Amino acid sequence: MVKAIVSLVDGLNLKDPEAQLEITFDNEYLIIVEHAYKGFKRNVENTFKIPLANFLESTLTTDKDMGEVQKSVIGRGIVGGLIFGPAGLVLGGMSGIGTKKGKTLQVYIVSYVSSSGDINNITFKMPLPMVSVTRKFDQLLKKNMQLVLRSEAALKILGDMADQKSGPSETIL
Repeated sequence: MVKAIVSLVDGLNLKDPEAQLEITFDNEYLIIVEHAYKGFKRNVENTFKIPLANFLESTLTTDKDMGEVQKSVIGRGIVGGLIFGPAGLVLGGMSGIGTKKGKTLQVYIVSYVSSSGDINNITFKMPLPMVSVTRKFDQLLKKNMQLVLRSEAALKILGDMADQKSGPSETIL
């Protein structure tokens, strides 16, 4: 089983914000495990499960791929949302926060429908050597998603996103 080892940027309440996270999936869930190290022992601190039926999109990218929109955090978020959909809102908003010129932040973003019906994003960062592993993980996840029956809420959101990408629609009343 392929695993992605990442750190959190935004989207989860961790016991230790600097903790190492392991992302895996099975036939039902995307599983995010927070690990803590006590001496030489690795302990599980938290486990988060996202039903694959509620999974919307995942994106592996960099903060520089968003372009150089320097207006505001909100402006970058809007541009990111237009380019990458819901996942881009978070990436676009964070693209100008805490980054130095010349340094590229590698990020992996997961968008899903929460149990309350809201669109949520989890943004992870990873060191450069983990990018290829995370890319392989993402490819396998997306291949697996072809076999998953989506929830009604996820299908509605995905349908709305497809309608927006296809251009304006015309309704005869």
